[in-house]
Amino acid sequence: MEIVEKMKILIEISKKDEKILKIKNLENEAPKKINELSKELEQIQKKFDVDKENLDEINLRRRELERKIEEQKLNFDNFKKRKRETQSNKEFLVLNREIEKTKEKISKLEDNLLDVYIEKEEQEKIMNKAGDIFKEKEKKVKEEKESLSKKLMNSKDDLLIKEDERKSIAARLMDENLLRKYNRIKKSRGTGVSIIEEEKCTECHSTIPPQLFAEVKNAAKILTCPSCGRILIYKWIE
Repeated sequence: MEIVEKMKILIEISKKDEKILKIKNLENEAPKKINELSKELEQIQKKFDVDKENLDEINLRRRELERKIEEQKLNFDNFKKRKRETQSNKEFLVLNREIEKTKEKISKLEDNLLDVYIEKEEQEKIMNKAGDIFKEKEKKVKEEKESLSKKLMNSKDDLLIKEDERKSIAARLMDENLLRKYNRIKKSRGTGVSIIEEEKCTECHSTIPPQLFAEVKNAAKILTCPSCGRILIYKWIE
């Protein structure tokens, strides 16, 4: 078999190895990604829970203020009733002072309640927004997790198919020494070949000497990159 044909087969093997590597990377990275998505959703849920706790605390203060206002209004009505019924000037004056104090208390409490209502309204807006963000993120996370899970399920069969295809391509090489060399380089470097069209290795980006580049273009023998050791193949081999 001519060297050029062997180079073409090496390119086929290399492309198949790239696909196999992508599948293996998916099998390694997909569970991590699914876990990251779950944690991200958990963080959004925690923020939503904090916002809800804040709203609950605001409502607690609101109810307490409403209770105090009702209590002071009852006191106010009671003082007024006693004032109408009293026959004593001294008690009349005392009740007048109590009525004025109670009016001030009610006014202050109502001002505080108004502030709490405003705070409650703002917190409800925050909660509604947080709820919308959570629902949207939950939907996206669910879709992504389902997609990744489906890809993972399909990847096992796909990997077996690609590995069988790779074996068939490698068998056509009919050069055990060259195949071992390619496999050894791929194992140490991640990729076994560097397909070039100018005086630079596409894998390690080092400059290739002009004489070596000319020999690679000539495709008369198997040559390797002086820097990374990958098999050099000219892009436009016929």
